[in-house]
Amino acid sequence: MSIKPLPFVATDLARARHILRSWGPLRRLTSDETDIVVRMIAQGFAEGRKHGFELALTEGPTQSQAYVDEMTDALDANS
Repeated sequence: MSIKPLPFVATDLARARHILRSWGPLRRLTSDETDIVVRMIAQGFAEGRKHGFELALTEGPTQSQAYVDEMTDALDANS
């Protein structure tokens, strides 16, 4: 069984490149190796986004709104 990679967006690639630049030891990679690592990181972002969307759909708008309200109350209490 093969795993179909999720599509990722340009911002995923930009964030992945930023992360890769911050990892000093990986600076010795060739450009082809760098591209592979960047795409792997971006794929991780896409997987996380997909998982987040699935959770939001499962919980529904009521749970999501309750969470937002709870966070807002917590922020107001800290002010």
